[in-house]
Amino acid sequence: MESKKYHVLVDPLADQKFVSHLQFLARVSEAAAMRLYESREKALDFLEENPESCPLYVPERSTDVELRYKMFGGRYRIVFTIDGQTVYAYDIQDCRQDSDKSLV
Repeated sequence: MESKKYHVLVDPLADQKFVSHLQFLARVSEAAAMRLYESREKALDFLEENPESCPLYVPERSTDVELRYKMFGGRYRIVFTIDGQTVYAYDIQDCRQDSDKSLV
């Protein structure tokens, strides 16, 4: 049986925030930045195949959509919703930071 493929879209602001974080990390360790980038890519690949298996995400502010999250890199999460065959990644969060810095 063929599995469903989802189209994954990452919000440009979330992507920009993550890239800025990677650039900062690369100044300390290029190898660590590359590992984190590859970990995020694997998480996004996972979302193409099986996003509904990820746990629900409950933000501090209520939303009218069902949010889920996918952890990667040990302490990062992608916050997303599923709409038909599309996965919308709203935020990529460093879980060590205050939640008020999040996009969601």
